[in-house]
Order: sequence, then C-alpha cells, then structure tokens
Amino acid sequence: MVILLALIIYPLIFSLSKSLTDFTLGMPGEQFIGFKNYITAFKDQTFHQSLGFSILFAVCVTSVEFLLGFLTALLLQRKFIGKRLVTILLILPMMVTPVVVGIIWLLMFQPDFSVINGLLSIIGIKGPIWLQHKWTARFAVMVADIWQWTPFFMLILLGGLLNLPVEVVESAKVDGASNLQILRYIKIPIMMPLILVVILIRLIDSFKTFDSIFIMTNGGPGNVTEVLSLYIYRTGLPFMNVSYAAAMSYLFLIILIIATTLLIRRLQRI
Repeated sequence: MVILLALIIYPLIFSLSKSLTDFTLGMPGEQFIGFKNYITAFKDQTFHQSLGFSILFAVCVTSVEFLLGFLTALLLQRKFIGKRLVTILLILPMMVTPVVVGIIWLLMFQPDFSVINGLLSIIGIKGPIWLQHKWTARFAVMVADIWQWTPFFMLILLGGLLNLPVEVVESAKVDGASNLQILRYIKIPIMMPLILVVILIRLIDSFKTFDSIFIMTNGGPGNVTEVLSLYIYRTGLPFMNVSYAAAMSYLFLIILIIATTLLIRRLQRI
C-alpha cells in the first residue's frame, strides 16, 4: 500500500507543483508563477476547441455505444443457433489494442483501395477523402471508437438482462404486458443503476481517448479531431512545456470530477 500510494501521490504532487511554475524540459531553472498557466488555458482557443471536441466525442460515442450495445444485448438474450459464436465475434473488437484499432480504421478510411470507398463505388457513390475534411474525419474517429467499445456495453448489459428476476417478467406477461411494455416499465427501471454505472465508466474512459485518434489523424486536419488528451501530450512532450501541460491536465481532471459527480448524484436518486 505504501508503494502504491507513493506511485499515485508523488506524481500528483509533483505535477501540481510544476503547474504553478514555468518549468520547461531541457531549460535550466524554473520560477514560481502561481496560477498563470491556468489563466492562460482559459484564454487558449486551442484548449477550448480541444475541450469542445472532447466533450462532443465523449457524448456521441457513449450514446451510440450504449444504444447499439443495449440492442445487441436484447438480441443475444434470446436463444438461437450459433449464439456463442456470434457473441465471441462481437466481443473481438474490445480485445484489440487501441493502436491496432487506429491502424485498422486508418486503412478502412483510406481514399484509394479502401473497403469503405470500395463498397460505396459499387452503388455508384464516390467516397470522400475521409480523414482530410472536418466532419468526415470526426465521423471516422468516432466510428473507430464505437466499433471497439460497443461490446463493452453489450457484455455488461447482457449480464444485467440475464440476471433480471424471472418472476417479475413472467407476472407481467400473465397480466398481458407486451414485450415493449416489459422492456420500458420493468427491465429498464430495474437495470437503471447498472446502466448509469456503465455509462459513467465509459464516459470517463472516452474523455481519455488518445491512441486511435493519434494514429488515424494525429488531431488533423488542422486540429479539428484533436481531443484534449492529445493537446496536453503535444504541449508537454514535443513542445516540452511541462508546466502548462500539467495545468491543463488538472483543469481536465476538475471537469471530469464535475461530470462524474453529476452522474453519481443521478444514480443516488434511483
């Protein structure tokens, strides 16, 4: 426990202290400047844009992943031939590392000789240069994340569906409730704590997305797909401005804590 606490607490104290200085890697000396880095972040348009896209990215991918995962879980709840094989195939994307996911979808969205544009050409549509335009590039990085993490929702929600009290569902059927009514008034309300927990976990994780976007677009074109984690990395390592990167990291942490607190309060009301 001592070692674990040291590995957690010391980096936090170190980064917090550096965020209050003008420390730059490779430059001798540092000076205490207080909250200047934090004030600079509030005025930094690139910080605002990266934060805005991070929020857009997290909300969009989490919403779509939950919807697709829940629908898939409802289908897998039923008995059919080949169910185990289908389940294994659906879980496979979650087992792939994010870097490999980025490479796979980078190839999928290539303008020439790619699967997606090849399929579009069959139906007479000329595919765009996906990763070179603002909204198509954003769409592409979101698709990669949705492909990888929809199985996460599917697995947990399927477990919740399979552990619902059978007596309650059977009683509703005897009373004449339709499948849609059972889903709306029984299954979803009972599963709501589980749903909120899995959304919370995935929402926090989606804010930290880095690898796949770094591989696919590196934040481009321009910086339209640059999430905040990528901007912090770029500031702290390639540009060596460790103090400013640390300050942005703490602002990012505060935002995540606020979002998490709101979701936890929602959970406690249930």
